[in-house]
Amino acid sequence: MSISTVVIAVLLLAVGLAIGFFVGALHTRARDIGRSGELAGAVAQRDALQAQLERTQADREAMSREFQRLSGEAMQRQTLAVNQTAGERLAETKLLMEPVAKSLHEMNDRLLQVERARAQGAADLAQQVASVRHSNETLRRETEALVTALRKPQVRGAWGETQLKRTVEIAGLVDRVDFDTQVATETADGGVRPDMRVNLADGKVIFVDSKAPLGNFIDAFQTDDPDQRTRLLDAYVANVITHINQLGAKNYWRLDAGSPEMVILFLPSDALLQVALDQRPDLHEYAARHGIFLSSPSILIPMLRAVQHGWKQAAFAESAQQVATLGRELYERLSTMGSHMDKLGRSLGGAVKAYNETVGSLEQRVFVTARKFGELQLADDELSSPRAAETSPRVLTAPELVDDTAALEAAPPDPATAGPGSPATPASAASHGVAGPALTQLGRQGEAQ
Repeated sequence: MSISTVVIAVLLLAVGLAIGFFVGALHTRARDIGRSGELAGAVAQRDALQAQLERTQADREAMSREFQRLSGEAMQRQTLAVNQTAGERLAETKLLMEPVAKSLHEMNDRLLQVERARAQGAADLAQQVASVRHSNETLRRETEALVTALRKPQVRGAWGETQLKRTVEIAGLVDRVDFDTQVATETADGGVRPDMRVNLADGKVIFVDSKAPLGNFIDAFQTDDPDQRTRLLDAYVANVITHINQLGAKNYWRLDAGSPEMVILFLPSDALLQVALDQRPDLHEYAARHGIFLSSPSILIPMLRAVQHGWKQAAFAESAQQVATLGRELYERLSTMGSHMDKLGRSLGGAVKAYNETVGSLEQRVFVTARKFGELQLADDELSSPRAAETSPRVLTAPELVDDTAALEAAPPDPATAGPGSPATPASAASHGVAGPALTQLGRQGEAQ
């Protein structure tokens, strides 16, 4: 129901009440005046009231039409204003909600991506779970096969020897260089063959034997009964002690004079040694009394690295001794070569002296006679004089290269480094004694010609 309808209804109700009031008043007054005397006045008054009522009704209809017109215009203006305001607010709301709508759209896209990623992740996870399940099943079957195989003594022995060789290789030792495997040796009691012989520095060796008593060990960890597990572990420790006694009785250390009075008993797993020590804490002392040293991979690797370090130190010492020997020999040979170099320098000095004297004899005696052929017009070309040698060999000064140190100390400076007034060197003096007679003989032959 609109506002104009409510207003009209209220006005009509008010007019009706007013008319009813006037009509009631007329009836009341007519009763008071009386029916006889006042009937005419009442009729007249009624007619007047009827006319007034008609005017009132006409006014009411006019007022109603005017009110309807005014209310229609007001409603129209109000509707236009409301529509305009609503349009502006809608535009503002759209402007304000545009980032929200964009964020919602992006969030929707992101949710779709997350959902696709979740679905893909769920599919991948299911595939990985299936793969893990398959791997676990395969691992279980292989573990059962391995446990079954390790129950056989020959397989356990081969596994222990393989673990021993792998351990020493991890420690940096080289097969057939730093260690040897399965070295058979004949003794008075028969042939023995330790699993490994590790070569130490200075010709020393140490023997290693691998043992893998896995039967009771595997059974102990497969049972759920604590009492049964304790009995099986006790049986396992008893097997280890049996191996210690048997290995100690073999006396492998007597096979080589360079071996210490001990043999290493190698257990292929750290867990084997740890469980045995947990069951019997004095197991190391018991093994030591029988000349046995218990070890596992975590013990044998650092011990063998120490052995390798000893090898290197021994090699360094041997190399240092060889270097000292070579240095001493080189020093002696340098001294011998120095004496030869000194003799060679003296000989070169004598040759230079002889050459200079020959040049002097050639210029002063031979060319004087030969130029006479030019004066007699028997030759056209002039004779060119050869140059004298001005460079002398340098005298050795290092004491290591000269035999006669006292003669070296008395020798004058080298003419190659001395000034013009420096005296002659021993090399030049020796050259006079060596080349003098030869130069004199050459001069006499020139004069004879």
